[in-house]
Amino acid sequence: MNKFLFSLTLSTSILLSQEVSVFGAGNLDSKEPYGLNATEKYILKNQNKIKTVSSDVNDMKSKLTSINSRLEGLESIFQGDSEKLNTTVLKINDIVNKSSKTTTDIEELRSVSSQLLTLKEESDKQFNTNIEALKKALSELTVVVNKINSSYVSETQFQKNMDQFITRAEFEALKKVMGVTNKSSSSSSSASNDSQSKVQSLLAKTNLSGEEKKFLIAEAKKEFDRMYFKYAIPIYEKLLEINYKPAESSYHLGEMWFVRKKYDTAISYFKKSAMLYDKASWMPKLLLHSAISFEKTGDKDNAKSFYSTLIDLYPSSNEASEAKQNLNKL
Repeated sequence: MNKFLFSLTLSTSILLSQEVSVFGAGNLDSKEPYGLNATEKYILKNQNKIKTVSSDVNDMKSKLTSINSRLEGLESIFQGDSEKLNTTVLKINDIVNKSSKTTTDIEELRSVSSQLLTLKEESDKQFNTNIEALKKALSELTVVVNKINSSYVSETQFQKNMDQFITRAEFEALKKVMGVTNKSSSSSSSASNDSQSKVQSLLAKTNLSGEEKKFLIAEAKKEFDRMYFKYAIPIYEKLLEINYKPAESSYHLGEMWFVRKKYDTAISYFKKSAMLYDKASWMPKLLLHSAISFEKTGDKDNAKSFYSTLIDLYPSSNEASEAKQNLNKL
């Protein structure tokens, strides 16, 4: 096993040069949000989608405005040319009527005039047909844009709608004002609030008693099991800071950052846990998730090493079975 520790120390080459602040996890207003739970990821995804759709709609509106302007200019030019042609024909007819030339010359002029009029009528007809077709296409495009606009709210409206949601605490306060009571949920909520208040006070303390440390690790495990990582991470960080069950705390921190796909951070905690206690019950999962983390960061050599180590040390485990499948794909 000491040999494994030496191998693990050498193979784990990725260490963070700067620790990520766990207290900023779940902040949607950050330029690069991290540590989001499923709900926060869904909100962020919708925000990004709304920005993209809003941008596309604005681009399409701009193009529609440009097309309309060009269409109006084209109509104006054509009307001007048509009026000029009509005036020319009228002048020719006037000249013909007043001309003292021979009958043959007059007939030739009349023929030319007639041809010009026919050409003008055909040109008008074709142009009007094209203009109508273009207007129809433009109208259909406008309908599509309006449909998109009605289907997606703007980012500002989305934020306004989000502001209308109330927190659990606000909801409970509202029920209390309205006289709605629920003994079970009320007592549960009260107990939860008491526990959270106690946790916050203990996190601020420098010296903790044995009972207080046991209370914190129990709360951390409870939040971890519920996947409330935003609450569990600060507790485990505190426990690691005061060196209380550091192997266990490091492992759970690694697991939470692994779930959040912060693989470099997860690797650093997995390494610390394995160095402190390599006979822990969680070692198969630690090795598997370490290997996957290396694979996700592009370090295939370390990934292969950890998969192989897991298979050799824990051949009968479920993690070893998954490791074999992953190793065959590398």
